[in-house]
Amino acid sequence: MKFLNKLSEQTLRYFIIIIGLLTFFVTTYSFLDNSVFNRMTNDDCLWVAEYKGEKAVESLFIIQIVPGGVTDKAGVKDGDKLVEINGKKFKTINEAQRFINEAEAGDVLTYTIVRGNNEVLKLSFQAYKFFNLVLIVSFLLSLGFLIIGFVVGYSKPKAITSQIFFFLSIAFAIAYSPGFDYFSVYPWGVVFGYLVLKGFAGAFVNPLFIHFFLIYPIRYEFKHRNLFLWIIYLLSIFLTIPAYFVAVNVPAFPILSGLYMMVGFHYLIKSYKKTDDEIIKKSFRIIIGGFILGFMGLTYLTIYSFFAKKATFLVSPLWFAPFLLVLAIPISFGYSIFKYKILDTESIIKKGLVFGILTGIIVVFYLSVVYLADSVLSGYIGNNKKIITFTAIIVITFTFDFFNKRAKDFVDKQFYKDRYNYRKALLEFSQELPKMKSIKQVIDRLGFSISDTMGVENINIWLNDERYLKILEKELGKDLNAKHERISTVDDHKQDNLMMKIFKDNTEPVLLSAIEMGEMNLTEDDIEAIRRENIYLVVPIFLKDKLVGAINFSKKPSGKEYSEEDIYLLKTVASQTAISFESSRLQVEEINKQKIDEELGVARKIQESLLPDTHIQIEGLDIEGSSTPAKTIGGDFYDFVKISDTKLLVIVADVSGKGIPAALNLSKVQAMIQFSAKVFNSPKDILKSVNKQIYNKIDRKSFVTIAAGLFDMEAMTVKLCRAGHNPILFANHENVKELNTKGMGLGLDNATLFDKNLEETELKLNKGDTFVFYSDGLTEAMNNSKDEFGIDNVKRIITENIDKTSFMIQRNMIDEVKSFKGNAEQNDDITMVTIKVK
Repeated sequence: MKFLNKLSEQTLRYFIIIIGLLTFFVTTYSFLDNSVFNRMTNDDCLWVAEYKGEKAVESLFIIQIVPGGVTDKAGVKDGDKLVEINGKKFKTINEAQRFINEAEAGDVLTYTIVRGNNEVLKLSFQAYKFFNLVLIVSFLLSLGFLIIGFVVGYSKPKAITSQIFFFLSIAFAIAYSPGFDYFSVYPWGVVFGYLVLKGFAGAFVNPLFIHFFLIYPIRYEFKHRNLFLWIIYLLSIFLTIPAYFVAVNVPAFPILSGLYMMVGFHYLIKSYKKTDDEIIKKSFRIIIGGFILGFMGLTYLTIYSFFAKKATFLVSPLWFAPFLLVLAIPISFGYSIFKYKILDTESIIKKGLVFGILTGIIVVFYLSVVYLADSVLSGYIGNNKKIITFTAIIVITFTFDFFNKRAKDFVDKQFYKDRYNYRKALLEFSQELPKMKSIKQVIDRLGFSISDTMGVENINIWLNDERYLKILEKELGKDLNAKHERISTVDDHKQDNLMMKIFKDNTEPVLLSAIEMGEMNLTEDDIEAIRRENIYLVVPIFLKDKLVGAINFSKKPSGKEYSEEDIYLLKTVASQTAISFESSRLQVEEINKQKIDEELGVARKIQESLLPDTHIQIEGLDIEGSSTPAKTIGGDFYDFVKISDTKLLVIVADVSGKGIPAALNLSKVQAMIQFSAKVFNSPKDILKSVNKQIYNKIDRKSFVTIAAGLFDMEAMTVKLCRAGHNPILFANHENVKELNTKGMGLGLDNATLFDKNLEETELKLNKGDTFVFYSDGLTEAMNNSKDEFGIDNVKRIITENIDKTSFMIQRNMIDEVKSFKGNAEQNDDITMVTIKVK
């Protein structure tokens, strides 16, 4: 049946409706054929083609005349030979029967008979129609199974139990329908098609009966199970279908049918004994009782037919009254299904009630419109009924939704009051969920509300998202190992594995009854975990197609099944729960972000306070510096260390990374430089000292690049040193040069290698000389097209502003970078120091 589940539920329902209607037509028409169209006319005797060794030719022997019957009263004797009916000759029994069936009840029939030594007599009697109780019971039996099977199949078209029960009911309805007794009145093709249909139905009844109780209420797994199913189906097909072409309406191979019934009944009894579900036990006691009564009725008919040795139409219908017991079988099935909901049928019953009420409203409304039109408007519209009909249709069309909703509410309140109340409460609760501010509050309210409204005792949540689990752990104020009462308690990731297996290719809620678990290929450990945790229904929680958790429900204490509407409503609750979880997470993130922003704001103020005073005064130098971080806190810094009234140490550094970690490293390096500047007299010695100090204190993944310059205005010299940083730009009226001295970043290697690769250069200072120290955020600033600002633009701006002050050079540089970047996001810190010799 797995191929059927590739179709949508709606498609399967259309399929079930079509099959159900066709079966209803076949069974009903065959009954009407026997009971109305070709109802048998009874003459209280039996016709045979051979009597006491003599064969009749174009005639029939009359025997077993019922004492006091119509032919007995007419004077017919056993052994008389019937040759004509109302003057018509015939060749076969079927043709003779057709002749008398044409007579209506009360018509007079005249038999031409030959008695003894060719004595010809014409004897007349009044005909009457035969009341065939066996045929009526057979039809009711078929119709009962057809209705129950249709309701079950339509309600749960994708459930394997519903599918097999539906096909079992269809096969039973066709196989045990009354049948067409007089095929001579129908075309050969119709007769053949009917025989094939009835043959196949009869062949599938018995194996479907076994198959159903192999999966319901407990699925039985055993070695070579599939082979066993193939054998019982094929054996029944090969042995049963031919029998329908030999003897119509006679059960094919009664012994085989009996064996099949015994096997199916064996699994029914076995399931009854094995199941722990008291609801299933109650329902199956009724079904078993129905089967016992039905077998009693069938046994009675078999035994009576064997000993009576008379045709049914020669016996009073009262003798067949015990055969009515067979109706206990479909009645017991129907009662158990509808009473105990062992197979969910609520949806179609509710739809039927709503449809009936709507039909009644529409009929009453239409009749009221017609009456009103005839009484009040007849003078205006005359006898034009089309206007009345058209008006009624328009009004009904526009009011249909209103009455449909009211009819549904009425059915819910009157027939499903408890469910109506808790669904209303759950719907209101689902609307409150998104307003809740914490995951713990959502879980607590979820468990309480569903438990209180639906009466479900055991409800817990399985979470599959670390973000929510971490938030929940903080809200609980303890380790989740201590467990919240509503959090699933399966340890060692068993719950995770189980849920991922259930929802691997499925996004819909899953009932974990014995039957459904048997279809999911779960391990014994999985099944044991489900039973231990008392999980019966699992409703997944999805957020943007990602499985973030599930709500697990135990079975209802009342034993009633979760209906389609229940599950649909719980899906809505799960969906709102997902939104609530995400809303709680975003709230936590927003609060955390606010805290971080506040902390970063404080950190930035501290970092800004560490920047040097730009109004520092050194005779003969025009000094300007600025730093614009890409984030709240930057990884770049610059510093001016005034060693004396004539000496100034200029530092521009870039710490790998951004944000708080970079800022922490930055503050360490800045403190070390300021300390070393008091001890050493050259940038090279200062950087060597700092590298020794931070090499074992900085993360191996971090490093610092530095450009340093020591300006000595007394000697009119500058010593420059570069530890892996961008080249220092030196400009005058002639050109702009890049000063590329060797050096590697601080913290990358030990003192031996660092010191070996570090160079220092010394330049003489002249009036107008300009030095620009910068971080790579300046040259690598990008626009929306991912184009970099570049070193050439930096040189150009310096050249264009060479006669201007350091402040103006720097301001024009920053303005051009902003213009070039446009609204593109700043991707790195921009730090710049300009020193100009006056």
